Amino acid sequence: MYVAIEGIDTCGKSTQIELLRAHYPRAIFTKEPGGSLIGESIRELVLYAPKKRGFILDEYAELMLFLADRAQHYKEVLAPNADKLIISDRSVISGIAYAKNVSMDKLIWLNEFVLRGMYPHLVVILKLSELALTQRLKLKTHDSIESRGIAYMLNIQERLIESSKYLNVPHLILDAAASREEICAMIKGRIDEMSYV
Repeated sequence: MYVAIEGIDTCGKSTQIELLRAHYPRAIFTKEPGGSLIGESIRELVLYAPKKRGFILDEYAELMLFLADRAQHYKEVLAPNADKLIISDRSVISGIAYAKNVSMDKLIWLNEFVLRGMYPHLVVILKLSELALTQRLKLKTHDSIESRGIAYMLNIQERLIESSKYLNVPHLILDAAASREEICAMIKGRIDEMSYV
């Protein structure tokens, strides 16, 4: 079973991934971008290089870098572990949501191509209110995507939900302001219900 934990930055994805590790010690835990050897370099390039080196990454270049990461992630992580429980911090859902100026049909074709048709069996979306997002962003330094602002991130959040629906992937939308233990229990309940792990 392939599970993707989705949400805009600061929603608590990393926290949930760590809590789920305790419940599923034999699962494969991964992330996009950066779950493969090549992906680590792509992650650094997209998220931090523009800010450090003072350039603006073309949106189509950004899309192609994420697609390259996703193709390698499929090769190194997803396909070899298809018979196991895979829990990923982000997935194709983010890949589609963040590519705002490309048609949905084209994005789906591109992602279908690099993933060879392997989509998550369950997408968990941790949803933040504008107030909660504002408060959480004040507490951290921003990467190149977070620096695009609150309105941008809230739009991405809606696109995450839209992308899950468009792909017809089973999804669970949870209030990211709930306690971490409550959120984890809901995620675990749905995973166990679907996979009988």
